[in-house]
Amino acid sequence: MGNPKFAIICEDESGLALSNEHSRDIWDSLQDLMTVLLKDSKFADESILSSWKETYHRATAKEPYAWRAALEEIKNSDLGAKCSEFRGNEEFVLMTDKPTMLKIAGEITTSLLHSYSSRHRTSFVQSVSKVPS
Repeated sequence: MGNPKFAIICEDESGLALSNEHSRDIWDSLQDLMTVLLKDSKFADESILSSWKETYHRATAKEPYAWRAALEEIKNSDLGAKCSEFRGNEEFVLMTDKPTMLKIAGEITTSLLHSYSSRHRTSFVQSVSKVPS
């Protein structure tokens, strides 16, 4: 079975994949990175940044904007310095991988924009065969 992958899907379009598949470690590392970045800069509310994980979630206008702010925060931060408390952990490598963190945050932003503009419900799910890899 290996390491299960997770993705964001559109519930209103028969499980259409709105993100790529990634391991739980990568998704969790991004969420932990958001917690770390919010300590220094209150660019968004933490509850808004985690709402995308809800099942049958319908995004509000605030969510894509919060994630756009998160993208800027990731781009403009020294992730190695910000995440120093995680140094020595495997998670540190993921959290400080700026291209990967930007990619995942961008996928979340895109799925929230889809949800908000189309008024569609999204879910964060363990991947099924419909999800592109």
